[in-house]
Amino acid sequence: MTTFCALFLWWLAPAFGHLAHSPGRVDSLRFALRTASVDTVRVLLLNELAYELTQTDPLATIGYGKQALQLAQELRFRRGEGWALVRLGSGFREAGNYPAALQIGLQGLRLAEALRDPALQGRALNALGYLYWEQGNSRPALAYFFRAKVVAEKSGNVKLLTRVMGNIGNVYEQLQQLDSALFYLKQGFAMDAREHDLTSEMGDAAMLGNVYAALGNPQVAQVYYRHSIRRAQIGHVTFALCRAYLGQARLFERLGGARADSALHFAKQALAAGQQGRYPKGILQASQFLATAYAARGNNAAAFRYLTLASATRENLFGLAKMAQVQALDLRERMREDELADQQRLAAAQRRQLGLGAALLAAVPLLLLLWRNNRLKQQANQQLYTWSKNLAAHRDALRTALADLKTAQDQLMRREKLAFLGELTAGIAHELQNPLNFVANFAGASAELAAELLAEVSRPVLDRTALENLAADVQLNQEKIRQHGQRASSIVKTMLEHSRNGAAPRLPTDLNALVEEALMLAYQNLCGSDHAFRAYLHTRLDPELGPVPVVAQDLSRVLLNVCANALYAVRQRALAAVSGGEPAGYEPTVVVSTRRAASGQAVEIRVRDNGTGIPKKLLAKIFQPFFTTKPPGEGTGLGLSLSYGIVTQTHGGTLTVASKEGRFTQFTISLPCEIAGLEAPQSWQLQQDVAIG
Repeated sequence: MTTFCALFLWWLAPAFGHLAHSPGRVDSLRFALRTASVDTVRVLLLNELAYELTQTDPLATIGYGKQALQLAQELRFRRGEGWALVRLGSGFREAGNYPAALQIGLQGLRLAEALRDPALQGRALNALGYLYWEQGNSRPALAYFFRAKVVAEKSGNVKLLTRVMGNIGNVYEQLQQLDSALFYLKQGFAMDAREHDLTSEMGDAAMLGNVYAALGNPQVAQVYYRHSIRRAQIGHVTFALCRAYLGQARLFERLGGARADSALHFAKQALAAGQQGRYPKGILQASQFLATAYAARGNNAAAFRYLTLASATRENLFGLAKMAQVQALDLRERMREDELADQQRLAAAQRRQLGLGAALLAAVPLLLLLWRNNRLKQQANQQLYTWSKNLAAHRDALRTALADLKTAQDQLMRREKLAFLGELTAGIAHELQNPLNFVANFAGASAELAAELLAEVSRPVLDRTALENLAADVQLNQEKIRQHGQRASSIVKTMLEHSRNGAAPRLPTDLNALVEEALMLAYQNLCGSDHAFRAYLHTRLDPELGPVPVVAQDLSRVLLNVCANALYAVRQRALAAVSGGEPAGYEPTVVVSTRRAASGQAVEIRVRDNGTGIPKKLLAKIFQPFFTTKPPGEGTGLGLSLSYGIVTQTHGGTLTVASKEGRFTQFTISLPCEIAGLEAPQSWQLQQDVAIG
């Protein structure tokens, strides 16, 4: 019976579209989920919950989407799996994880096409179009939306067509084709009202406000903005609030004059709405607008603050500075309460004085009582004067403390700026150190070859073969110097590009070749500085790995850093063995392997050495910036920190370490890869080990 009720609630979902995204509807779905006993019904209810929370709580959408996906895959419920992928992709999109949203969205579209399910296919196309539009890629977004429009029209799916029409208008507004944007947005807005689609209605209203503002009609634009805000406040849909508030801010900024302050007010409201709803795009646009607006007003401190919010993490912004602001607000509140109490005491004293005056007029015969009352009055005035004096001193002390706090806050902000610049400078220096080391090593080798060449030329009888060999070696070294010089230049260029344009694209790359190159470069670099050093290098590379989508240059830095650390560790243990600190017969060994994870959704790179190992108490600190176990002058402490950021943030993977002091250390890099419709192989063949002594 409970399962029947749960299924009935899910089946009635389309009939109550006007209740979508309401707390009552979410509570009803959660109740139905708790009472459902049939697993396929649970999958449908989980997907519906994920949809309801997309615009208000994207993290909850991701959680429900993952539960639905796992359960559907266990049940081999293909249609439920397709809807779970679409909902999960929307959750990742709203949370700002665009690579995961795109990968999962494409899997959902392929599954929908395989199932020949027009409703699922239309939603998957619409979700992908929305994802591209959010990233500013208008052309692919328009292509996906028009495909969704065709599917919706052929299948008679009016609810999907309602969303798609407004989304097409959004893209045309992004392309500044305002006539087309107005045509589609008006159609979408009219369909929203007929279908009672509150979420689409408030989004289309905000975009219509943007179009009319761009067409020079601020009065009509204001009507649509206010409509969107009013409707969004009913459903607590923060993305629409953010969009409408930001539209008003841009409109007032263009109008200028007395409305300039209103522009800042609405932009701050947009930023607050975006932060409340964890809407990254809204937070970015609002903070960028505020930074530009404050810069135009000559308020460089405020402009820098909002520009930092647009480019840094929330933790870096709301750290100690936020605590200082809270303390300042607390001091102001205490001052306000003290002043209010002071006013109340003064009013009470005035009432007492009036009472004494009335008593004097009414009791002329009672002179003694009048004298006594007069004495009481003087005492009360003296006490009131003492209280007022103490309060004034207290207020002065609070004002002084507030001024000191503001000074400390300004100093803290300056220190945070200097710390950020120092970390950035250290990061650039660390990235350039590896290619510069190679340049220095090959330059030294070239100098030695040049000396040999001069010695050979000075002989009475020239050995042509020896001269040609020496010249060829010199030419090879010069080519290596040129390559690593270009690599250093490329590092600087990449950092500049990242600072302007964001992360580089992930392209299919031969991961095995990248691993081998990094290992050999790290080994050659160490041998160049220590000619007596030798180690055994073993590669175990999966021949069936295939191309993996990565940012090759960034991942090459990670591999080079990890391999260099492994070689450093075995060299330190080898030096200890020579001095008698290790048993005889120690062989420095580094093993590098690649393989596809058992899930088939990721690839793994492992770098293992039999070096000195890492003490257990230091394992939790090795990825922190500026933490190093190397002697002063040999390490900056930024290598593993930068590598961790590249693996986890740029690639969405993981970087873990396992170690036992005095025995071994193993770093494992796990990178996501796009695999759809294929099961992970149960086993994989290793290439023949290659040992270099």
